[in-house]
Formats: sequence, C-alpha cells, structure tokens
Amino acid sequence: MLVAGLTMLALTARGEDPVPAVPAATIEARQESQELVGPYQQPRWSARGRFSGDTDVYVLPPGEFFVDADYRATIPKHGRTAHLFTQEFEAGLPHRIQLAYENNVEIKDGHSQVTEQTFEARYALADWGKIPLNPTLFAEYKLGVGKDFGAQENPGDPIPGLPDAFEIRILLGEQLTPRLQWALNLFHEQQTGGEREWETGFSQAFSYALLDEDLKVGMEMQFIRETEFDSRWDPEYQFNIGPSFTWKPSRRSRLDVAALFGTTEDSPSAKIFAVFSYAFGETKESEVETPVSGRRR
Repeated sequence: MLVAGLTMLALTARGEDPVPAVPAATIEARQESQELVGPYQQPRWSARGRFSGDTDVYVLPPGEFFVDADYRATIPKHGRTAHLFTQEFEAGLPHRIQLAYENNVEIKDGHSQVTEQTFEARYALADWGKIPLNPTLFAEYKLGVGKDFGAQENPGDPIPGLPDAFEIRILLGEQLTPRLQWALNLFHEQQTGGEREWETGFSQAFSYALLDEDLKVGMEMQFIRETEFDSRWDPEYQFNIGPSFTWKPSRRSRLDVAALFGTTEDSPSAKIFAVFSYAFGETKESEVETPVSGRRR
C-alpha cells in the first residue's frame, strides 16, 4: 500500500494522470421507426400491417389489434363520384399470422348499401430480415352481400346480387435508407360469378420520414389490368400515381392520406384514400434490442 501511494504521489507531482484514460463509448440512438419490436424482430414502421393508403406490408406482431376506418373516393372522368367506406378489424397471431375482417359500405350512382363482407389472412414466410424484401402471403375472400345496380339491363328487371370474389397478393417491404421505406403489393383478384371480372396488377409506395414515425411524405402508385369473361382479349389498363402523407397524432393513432391521379384512358380522374387507424395492445421492443442506454429517449 505504501509503495502504491508513493507511486501515485510521484505521478501526480510530474503532472501525469494516475488513472489510465478510458475512451468514451459513442452509442448511436436508434430512431423510433427502426426500433426492433415483437418476436419477429421487425422494425416498428412495419408493425401496423398497412404501409400507406392502398399498400400493405408484413404482419402485425402477436397480440396487436387494430381498428381502421377507411374512405376511398373514385372520381371518374364522366359521371358521379363513388364513395367507399370500410371498417376493418385486424389481429396479429403467433407464428407470423394475421387475420382481418372488413365491412364495406358504398355510395354509388345514388344508391347506398353494404356491398361486401371480407375475410383476410396473411402469413409472413420468415422473421423480418431473414429473407430479402420480407415476403408475406395474403389471401382474401369477399362475400357479395349487396345489389349490382350496374348490371340491371332494363328498369323493372330484377337486380342481380354482387358476386363473391377472392384475391391473392404477395407483400414485399424494405428499409432503403435510414429515412426511406418502401412497400410493393402484387395482386390478382377474381370474381366467382357475374361478369367474372379479373384484376391483376400492383400497388407500390415510398415513404420518407420527415419527423421519424410522426410525419412522413411519399409517393404511391397503382397499376390495374382489368378484363371480363367475354372480353379477356380486350383489357382495360389503369395507372394512377400521386403523393401520400402520414401523420401520427399519438403513439396509437395514425392517419394516412393519398391522392392518386389517373394517367391512362381507362383510369379515373383521381382516387382519394384516407385511412385512420388505432392500435390496441402494446408492441414491445424486442428482448434482443440495443441496450437501453442506446435507445431513443
């Protein structure tokens, strides 16, 4: 002890620091949108199921439950605007599974009615980041419960019911840069009756974080190839593109708005999307996330 004390005294007298300097550790804080949450190790921005107005991504973490109130206005080049209101309930289940139910109410050509009841299932092929672009399988069955007023040939004729339909999609998504996120949906929808319409195409969206998860702007696009049973050889093509906007007024609520403008002869003048969603349950950070000292405060 005496030797150690004399050594420290000598170092101090020479102006040297008796305690070796330890380099300061620099820990970069992770943005909230990129915090890894849930058992699938997915970034928080992907944990809502919906990416933007008309594009989805991945699955909800197990135990998450969302309620969405959707509005879509289709403004044709000629005629009256069609309004579609959708109430959606989404639940995340274990094993990368998500289930959802939708109720659709439409106002079109002076008629207001419930048109479809929809049941949806998703399955992500792997935990986030294990497969490039994080592919997720999507299947949906639509029960037609309303009337197809457009199929009535003459006044007084019976009005046929809306046919059932099914839809399949592949959902892809990725973080391109620290502020830029991307999602792509490839889809095919087919009616089981009526005119037996087929719709095949994609929707794609880019989202740039201005204030991380709280405020984003972006671009969304939609391509649709549509045919009917007796005119498969003569398809109609739509390509719609426009800006999108995302705002989170609170940690649990979010508003997505997109305005897509038609660019082809068969496209409508515009499609307007507005989606308000609210989360129930708590998406917790992953247990193997970065240390607490390195997380965003």
